[in-house]
Amino acid sequence: MFIIHTKLIAQFAKKQTIKSMFAPIQKSQQIKESEEFKEVKKLFYKINDEDNIKQSILENYQPQHILKQIDTNLTNYFQKRSVDIKSINFLLQAIVAQNKFDQIDEIQQFMANLKIKPNLQTHMCFINAYGKFRNVEKAEACYQIAQKQFGSSLHLYNTLINVYCKNLQSENALRIFNDLKRDGFEPDLPIYTTLINSFYRVKQWKKCWDLFDEARLESHLKPDENLIGLMIEICADTHEAEKAIQLYDQMNEMEFRDTTYIYNSIIKALGSRKDYAEKALEYYRKMVMTSVQMDSDTIVCTLKACSQCGDVKIAHEVIKQMKQHQITPNKYIYTQIIRVYIGACSLPNLDNKIVDEYIKDAWKIFNEAASKQMISSRTLNSMCELMVAANRLPDLEGQVLPLYDQYQIPKDQFTYEQIIKILFIEKRLLDLFRIFDIVSTKMQPTFQSVSNYLDTAILLADEEKVIDALEWFKKIDRQPKYKQLKQLGTMKNLPLRIHALMNEYDAKFGKVSDKIYRNENNQRPAIKKI
Repeated sequence: MFIIHTKLIAQFAKKQTIKSMFAPIQKSQQIKESEEFKEVKKLFYKINDEDNIKQSILENYQPQHILKQIDTNLTNYFQKRSVDIKSINFLLQAIVAQNKFDQIDEIQQFMANLKIKPNLQTHMCFINAYGKFRNVEKAEACYQIAQKQFGSSLHLYNTLINVYCKNLQSENALRIFNDLKRDGFEPDLPIYTTLINSFYRVKQWKKCWDLFDEARLESHLKPDENLIGLMIEICADTHEAEKAIQLYDQMNEMEFRDTTYIYNSIIKALGSRKDYAEKALEYYRKMVMTSVQMDSDTIVCTLKACSQCGDVKIAHEVIKQMKQHQITPNKYIYTQIIRVYIGACSLPNLDNKIVDEYIKDAWKIFNEAASKQMISSRTLNSMCELMVAANRLPDLEGQVLPLYDQYQIPKDQFTYEQIIKILFIEKRLLDLFRIFDIVSTKMQPTFQSVSNYLDTAILLADEEKVIDALEWFKKIDRQPKYKQLKQLGTMKNLPLRIHALMNEYDAKFGKVSDKIYRNENNQRPAIKKI
């Protein structure tokens, strides 16, 4: 084992031109150790086994890590380097990696003083720098100059597409992508992945799937694990668990190795739906058994699956795994642990003593997060939802709601969603109307809030409120539940104004089938008489 480690370090030393580490050195000699020498020496003493050496090299000697360690001061940088375009291009990459955008103009002036002409790679470095600095106009100007001097190339197109994608200008990226194909260049898989990721971030799901199909069927490219992982992650946002499973199975057929990102994506996709939460936990167990490295996203996604099915026991196992993998809890993990107790308190026929224990544990998690200054609006909203799930209106009013002022976090539409929901449960219907009127003047209410508002209006047979609720569904671009449409549709002496509003929805009140209504309300079909 020691021989293996020595060979690996020797190979690295050879690449860094510091072979003297393994040469015999007399004690009387005083040799000035370079920074590279110290790094390898430190690595040598740190290593105990083969896994450690692999991890150390992967973590410490990746290109991005090396670029971040370079001294970008012009005087210091060129002390041991020749002043040529190759060194300048490498310096520009280091400046971009270290986010020192104020040096870009200095480099340009330095090149102008020495009359050093930029090559194509230099222009691409400038385009990348301006793109990362969110200055798309300057990036476009550099692109135009490079195109005039050197003509169109695949790398130049890809560089500008990356800039647009980073700045969420997906349509502009797609325009350059079409120019690339029109000029006879064949797009590669990374550029498809970048484009799909850009449309994913702006929630244009159809464009994502169209580009994915184009890459496979028209460009005849074989998707890699990064692209498949991204498509599975998109399934998580669109709650298409079945499609996520199909993609994962296709990946296994192509004999790709399971990675942390792949497992995180499939657990997230399945955990986004209550009916597939148990399946998500099966993939988590498989991840544990195959010893794939976990990260904080793994913990968050798995805890979300636990919250969907209210499985506190597996959540505790996940927290143990988090500690074993030395994953530091963040605000997302703390919030998701609280949400596990929401799912647990939502289970039917739960004893009040158990509910009390769950609430007590949730407060412990909340206080731990507060001690580390990791309280966010989602954390407070989760505590609100916990009190609603446990049906503890006094605790909500007396303990949770005052925390918004204490932490100086404004109440949002999701906070009011929980308040409206518990008021409906407690049948404080007039208070619900009052709160909804306050919310609707400040912000756009959520679908659930509008739905509870409509249910209350139907219960009180308030024609004006029913019309107001139906108008709100139009404003938020949603339609009422089938149950609500059925209730209104079967109502005797339905006012004409309500009738006119209901005709504007896809599922009109006279066309809501009994099958859809039963599915919405989990009812069995009536037994047919023979």
